[in-house]
Amino acid sequence: MKQVLSSIMFCIPFLMWSQNMDNIHIEEYDLSNGLHVILHKDVNEPNVIVGTKYHVGSKNEEVGHTGYAHFYEHLLFHGTKNIPQGELENFILNAGGYCNAYTNYDVTYYYQLLPAHEFKLGLWVESERMLHPVITQEGIDREREIVKEERRMRYDSKPLGNSYFDMMSKLYAFNTYGHNMIGSMDDLNSASKDDFDAFFKTYYVPNNACLVVSGNIDVDDTKTWINLYFKDIPKGKKISRPKAFKKSSGIEKHTDKSIKGLKDESLLIGYPLMDQSHPDAPVMQILTSILSGNSKYSYFENNLNIENDTVIKHIKASADFWENVGTLSINVTVANKNSETYVLEKVDKQLELLKNTPVNPIVLQQVKKQFEMAYVDYFYHAETFADKVTNYYHTYKKTSDIRTLLDDFNKVTADDIQRVAKKYFDKNNRILIAYHPE
Repeated sequence: MKQVLSSIMFCIPFLMWSQNMDNIHIEEYDLSNGLHVILHKDVNEPNVIVGTKYHVGSKNEEVGHTGYAHFYEHLLFHGTKNIPQGELENFILNAGGYCNAYTNYDVTYYYQLLPAHEFKLGLWVESERMLHPVITQEGIDREREIVKEERRMRYDSKPLGNSYFDMMSKLYAFNTYGHNMIGSMDDLNSASKDDFDAFFKTYYVPNNACLVVSGNIDVDDTKTWINLYFKDIPKGKKISRPKAFKKSSGIEKHTDKSIKGLKDESLLIGYPLMDQSHPDAPVMQILTSILSGNSKYSYFENNLNIENDTVIKHIKASADFWENVGTLSINVTVANKNSETYVLEKVDKQLELLKNTPVNPIVLQQVKKQFEMAYVDYFYHAETFADKVTNYYHTYKKTSDIRTLLDDFNKVTADDIQRVAKKYFDKNNRILIAYHPE
């Protein structure tokens, strides 16, 4: 009886939330200059998120000019014609809020969380950032050293810090998804003010941006202030975007690397996957969790018997999905050099199990419940919702697809898992990188 009651209690919050998803107030429209606006009203949220997401990331960078998108993430905090150098963050902090930003392959996002009554400050800051930031040579030189140190700290100083980008460089073209998001040291050193000015003029324009205001807002009043701050910002030229993402010279199947400071032998197995808006993406996310998720049902955890394995010390699978491509990476720590054949046999056995044997219905249900719990945050917190909904605008076919997000997971069947496993886990497409202690 306790088990049944527990299951019922577990389902109630999700059922209530699913019904309320259709009642979420989202309004979106375009200004005449091409700026897309998304307004999300939530009277239960005491604060407001004001953010601008630009449809530019490291995949838009050219050979010899990598790292510009991330560099601009830093530069656009410096100041504007009306915000003194170094004061932008102080304006937000003094109003009781905070601000941040991030850059990835596909987008760059600037946002601030503020008390609801300070939403106009957020709009003004974002319009200032877009209309007339002040970028100086002195600022570039100072930020260049900060960005280089960030690369050293986050990637270069860690033995396997660049392993994800190693995999991406093997699978995809260098001038799209095949280089480090933060750029190369040579490109960072050689970047000039003219280069940065040209990059800004191309991508940081209203017709390449999505403005989001999410929280306890008055929709009509917010529209009035958005119009005041943004309608006169000039529209940019039409943007040319990359179309070819595969490596033109083919995939290098096996790579050996000696790494200074690495303690254990390590293997990375990589498979190219679908993009994030592909119908198979939710299936692959569930499939990856079955492989390497909760210890109650994980195939790697339960079938490989790692505790008693004398070769495999640790194994973990993860999937990443971007606007145009995706990847499955399986990271394995091993005890001995030249363990590739043994590891691949073990991994392939689990992949073949996914291909040829229907997953246990109880396991599938457990995995789906994990996703239900994780995705509640996207709709119940203004900050996470604003980030997610702007992603849907830029990198999915339509923003409203966000409403079907959980339905896409819940309708996945055991047959779907077998079909997707057979389609994407092709030995001829995978790569293997073996990392050896130097």
